[in-house]
Amino acid sequence: MTAAPIADRIAVRNLALFAYHGVFEGEQEIGQRFYLDVVVEADLEPASISDAVDKTVDYAGLVKVVSEAFTEKRQKLLETLAERVARRVFEKFPIVGAVEVTIRKPSAPIEAVFDFVEIQIRRQRHG
Repeated sequence: MTAAPIADRIAVRNLALFAYHGVFEGEQEIGQRFYLDVVVEADLEPASISDAVDKTVDYAGLVKVVSEAFTEKRQKLLETLAERVARRVFEKFPIVGAVEVTIRKPSAPIEAVFDFVEIQIRRQRHG
């Protein structure tokens, strides 16, 4: 009998970050606001039993890691940024077994009326 997959999740929703990402030169010069959702999966039972913050994924720490990963270097693609964020989450939080990163760009330079464009990735820890 195999163990059930971890279903415990911690989420940061709609984290607003100003950065200079984009394919076009103007985007990299002027910058714009992006919105991120980061959802991590981890076994939260040890934290719930012990009431100890060191047994969970601290929200403030998660926001710091995500913010630094997202803003440290200009990129053309949201896909590249999402991948960097996911990898940093795994590096910083060993209990995280999977991470889902969603990035929304409300000011994409597209001649259309829309709320935002969005990419989403989901990565699982291997090994």
